[in-house]
Amino acid sequence: MDKPIENDDGTWTIPKSLLKDSYGRYYTQGLFLEHSYNTKTAVFTFDDNDKEYKGKTYPSLKKLYLHHEDPIEIDFANTYLAGWDHWNRLLANNIIRNHIDKWREELELQVRSYAIKNVIDSLATKDNFQAAKWLASRGWEIRGAGRPSADEIEHNKAMNQRIAEEYADDIAVLKDYKEEKK
Repeated sequence: MDKPIENDDGTWTIPKSLLKDSYGRYYTQGLFLEHSYNTKTAVFTFDDNDKEYKGKTYPSLKKLYLHHEDPIEIDFANTYLAGWDHWNRLLANNIIRNHIDKWREELELQVRSYAIKNVIDSLATKDNFQAAKWLASRGWEIRGAGRPSADEIEHNKAMNQRIAEEYADDIAVLKDYKEEKK
């Protein structure tokens, strides 16, 4: 019987035969253990980490999604699902979509966090005025022309608050460093 195989790097190999029923239809909610605890069709868990249930390990699709770091999602869909069409079927399901929207937000924060850390690291190794200016002016908050939607305003407000909280100390240190150099 086919089953998911955990790789040494924390990723999983998912046999494509587990992702469709006998009629060739993609599983959606049935892919997830929490939907009905149907161990015949479940391949993944919604949990943050892999889950053991009745002697079988169910990989966390959230963990795989975040580890894959694919904001476009096509490579993720091809690696862990039956492809782009299957991913779109999952997105069309409101229950699953609620989970994926949270994963997307977390991935966006993860990618932004990594980028900001790289800017901070570049300042530590060389005097980069543009990077320092970008950090000091909170460059990640700047938006293009046009009025943002109410949802976009709320989303950006939450993201910027989280980023500000995480990097407030680093920005203060860099400002002090800049003042000392004057």
